[in-house]
Formats: sequence, structure tokens, C-alpha cells
Amino acid sequence: MRVDESDTYFDEFARVCHEDDLFTGELELKGDNGELLELTDYYSGLKHGTEEHWYPDGRKKLQGANRMNSAVGDWYQWHPNGQLAAHRTFTENGWPLHVKRWDVDGNLIEDKQLSKPAK
Repeated sequence: MRVDESDTYFDEFARVCHEDDLFTGELELKGDNGELLELTDYYSGLKHGTEEHWYPDGRKKLQGANRMNSAVGDWYQWHPNGQLAAHRTFTENGWPLHVKRWDVDGNLIEDKQLSKPAK
């Protein structure tokens, strides 16, 4: 099921609900002209699955995956001109492992390995 963000609400635990139930499906956010700006998968009210964002002109802005409300795997972010802005990597539990960032001209401005959590 795909629903518009305006047809949902948050419960007292900050989970997304639709028609008095925890939402499972695709949640979309559209711009003023009807263009798709965000599309996020949810399971039982939590972000779970693919998340994508676009600029109003249709260019990709953000792409990644979530597992039970935590970012996992590889996440990418782009500048409005289409240049890659960031690449972040997360563990399967949402712990940040690595981040690379570029300026709008494509120059690397950060390349940082982050520590893994203690077991």
C-alpha cells in the first residue's frame, strides 16, 4: 500500500500510523506541484526498507535502507547539481562505520573511518 504523508500521523511512541493502525507500506511525500520528493518503506510504523529522496527537478537527493528505524548499509547523498555529496556506511544495527563527503565540485573534503561499537 502506498499513502501520502499527509494521511498519516505519529502515535505516542513516534511510530507512523494510518487509519488507526501502525503503518506498513510505502509513504510518499509530494511537492507543491505534485512531484515525488520522498518515498520510504515502513513496517509496523517504523522505517524498514528502502528510503529515497529527490530534488523537485527529479534528480536523486538521498538513497539508503533502514532496518527497524535505523540506517543500515550504504547511504548516498547528492548535491543539487548531481555531484555525489556523501557516502555513509552503517552496520546491520545502524552503527556508523565510514563517511566520505565531497564538495559541490567533486573534491573530497572528508574521508573518515569510524569506530565499531564494543561488543
